[in-house]
Amino acid sequence: MNLSPRERVFQAINHEEPDRVPLALGGGPYGIVDSVYLKLVDYFELGDPTTPFRNGHSISYMDDRLLEKLGTDIRYVYPNLLPNSPVSPGEYPDTFKDSYGQIWHRAEPYFYAATGILSHIQPGDDISQVMTFPNPEDPKWMEGVAERARKLRETTDYFVTMRMVASHGPFQTACDLRGTENFLMDMAIHPELAQELLDRINDLLVGLFHQAMRAGGDYFDMIELPGDDYAYNLGTIISPRMFRRFIKPILSRFIETIRTYRPDIKIMFHSDGLITSLLEDLIDIGIDVVHPLEPLPGTDFIEIKKQFGKRIAFLGAIDISHALPGGKEDVIAEVQTRIRQLAPGGGYILAPSNHIQADVPPENVESLYKSAQQFGVYPIR
Repeated sequence: MNLSPRERVFQAINHEEPDRVPLALGGGPYGIVDSVYLKLVDYFELGDPTTPFRNGHSISYMDDRLLEKLGTDIRYVYPNLLPNSPVSPGEYPDTFKDSYGQIWHRAEPYFYAATGILSHIQPGDDISQVMTFPNPEDPKWMEGVAERARKLRETTDYFVTMRMVASHGPFQTACDLRGTENFLMDMAIHPELAQELLDRINDLLVGLFHQAMRAGGDYFDMIELPGDDYAYNLGTIISPRMFRRFIKPILSRFIETIRTYRPDIKIMFHSDGLITSLLEDLIDIGIDVVHPLEPLPGTDFIEIKKQFGKRIAFLGAIDISHALPGGKEDVIAEVQTRIRQLAPGGGYILAPSNHIQADVPPENVESLYKSAQQFGVYPIR
């Protein structure tokens, strides 16, 4: 039985066993840093690099030729501009301002938010006097989305995914604008201030979802929610109680907005770190796919699969920190392990647990996807 890529991914997400484990690369939280992409272009002799789909980021290329070489099953539609993308240079070298007016500094290969533009405000202050939130109705955000989505649906049989409308979700954006320490304290002792800021961010992101769905919703098979990291390697940064009070209602509104256009669309959510304690909540609000299930000491893949594997699908799990920069045998062993742990019964799409970094040789990227095709054939042995 040879399925189309679209059929293969749908069966996996629906907890059925397709012909083989689907493969993915290039989504919002699991792309390739530019230096590795350029090496892969040479390695596979693809010719000239494709035109970057965005500027001011360290993951700038969306090359369908490379995805074809690697045998992945998903293709991506991407916004023209993200709220935290560069819109003007900063005062100093290697800095920029985003659409919020927030300053970002380069720290290779990424950027990080400088002192939050709202770091000095106090409870009762009028946020609108300090900054102006971007206009979600501006057509610039989704230029090209309709055309790319329609082309993928009408001329290919790939599973079509809309990438994140913003790199950072409500929690991380609030931390960017307010400062992480300040915002964590706000949630505990100034909940009205925390809620007001989250509501402003929520309104913007909901507006961007409306734009994205109006532009290409008829063609999307799945849409990614903005990435929002609630955890570190040993547990969550915020308690499940805080998550349920402040964040879960916002994610629910995102999902309700999206599904007013397409009740059947699949929805993916990304959060780094050890988020096992939040999986039940993500299932409760209707998340279909979660990324990345980081391979951390506290991540019990077998138990997670046993407890949640029939109710939510997993995307990612491939170790980018040790296995992918290692030898070929390390890559193959990682692939075999994750397939054995997560693929039985469907519900698994193999992908990196985060962006493939500069220390990963192109040979290992090829080995990752070749071995996944070899060992991911159902029934899993």
